[in-house]
Amino acid sequence: MVKEYPYYIGGEFRKSNEEIAKLNPNNEEVFAKLFETKKEDLDFCLKRTRESQELWKNLSFKERAKVLREIHRILLDNLRLLAELETEEIGKPLKESLFVDIPLGADCFNYYASFLESLEEELSESEAGIDLIKYEPLGVIAVYLPYNVPLMIFGFSCASALAAGNSLIIKPSEYGSLSLLELATYIDKLDIPKGLINIVTGKGDTLGRSLAQSDVDMISFTGSRETLKKIFQESINSPKKIICELGGCNLCVVFSDADKRRVLENILGSSFIKSGQMCIGTSLILIEEEIYEDLVKDLVDKTKRIKMGDPLDPQTQMGPLPTRGHLENIHKQVKDLQAKGAKILCGGEPLSKKGYFYPPTILELKEIIYEEFFAPVVLVKSFKRQDIEKIIKENPTGLVLQIWTNDIFKAKELANMSGYGTVWVNTFAQMSPEIPFGGNKLSGWGRNLGRFGFFEYAQPKHIGIGFKKSPVEGWFGV
Repeated sequence: MVKEYPYYIGGEFRKSNEEIAKLNPNNEEVFAKLFETKKEDLDFCLKRTRESQELWKNLSFKERAKVLREIHRILLDNLRLLAELETEEIGKPLKESLFVDIPLGADCFNYYASFLESLEEELSESEAGIDLIKYEPLGVIAVYLPYNVPLMIFGFSCASALAAGNSLIIKPSEYGSLSLLELATYIDKLDIPKGLINIVTGKGDTLGRSLAQSDVDMISFTGSRETLKKIFQESINSPKKIICELGGCNLCVVFSDADKRRVLENILGSSFIKSGQMCIGTSLILIEEEIYEDLVKDLVDKTKRIKMGDPLDPQTQMGPLPTRGHLENIHKQVKDLQAKGAKILCGGEPLSKKGYFYPPTILELKEIIYEEFFAPVVLVKSFKRQDIEKIIKENPTGLVLQIWTNDIFKAKELANMSGYGTVWVNTFAQMSPEIPFGGNKLSGWGRNLGRFGFFEYAQPKHIGIGFKKSPVEGWFGV
């Protein structure tokens, strides 16, 4: 049966005449439909969410914290259903949705509840008077979510935005909307202002454009650089703060003294979990020339053993891509690189079966290129030790750098000189709600998570109360 998922605005569930069919990427069958948000409904949403924000911002930190804990509870109480929806729509194995993505998103709400409960406004006293620093919300936040981990990034972006006193208009990707729309049915039962949390659905070229053009006070965007450019252009006539995380070419640098077993395990995980559709995933593996041939051989052997299949099957290790368009685009990129001299070491051809399956693929480069596939495709290249600093610095993006070596002093030196938002030394995906996350250079600007994430969505207000003459009293003596 094809289930319908209306969008959620101003505390109401609504549909339009324009439907978006959802195909299961594992069997290519239509299993759900959602709806393009109408322009008049978006206008209604904007009005209602601004009204709700006026109520929400006046609640105390502890009252907001209580709501955040309720959202945390809702996510975990309905974890299985939400995880199955994400897996069925997107194609990632169920264990990723169930044990990693949604729990991490839920933890963000718990963290910011605790953060609010310990947050105090600042006060400074002097002979002149008292200075108060209050934390004011920005207002209405438009949150653009990616398709790969919608509920995780819902936590990354929305928990801190709500904690700071803002209201939300959330636009998930049309390729990853269902878990958010299901969540809306539980959010609707919370005792919160109607219109505080809205979920609008539609395509980027239509709804995404209209939302960018609107008078929201801030945009929080996670996605591709090309999409951000469109959003930025559309928002010019109504300027607003924008923070963004754009992914990029993430490097994994392996020195000859690294622990080979741990390197291989972490490369496999960082390259092929979620079919490589992770903003933190490895794009380019750089291996010191002394160990290059042996390590690549072992990597290829292990990669060929990754089991693909139905993402709801607990034995499946890698599922399909979300749409045929994704599949065809990735295959074209692989063939283009092959035509330019790259050598396919494994994979490189779509599977001849129903579903949008592309195998884990390793391409050996002749010359270094900084390219992110956002797919189960990873590039490998050898390096000489004296060249590695230059290679790291020349990457035009700067989200994640992995360094594998037993020489911690060397690793720290490289970490300090690199222009990356996150550097992992002898580890991968070491993340938590307490630690800030975001990119440098072409990988974006701004931070989510941690106290830094809260202050992205808040602005300090100074209130000065004078006890004596101000600095300008009697200046002119007239």
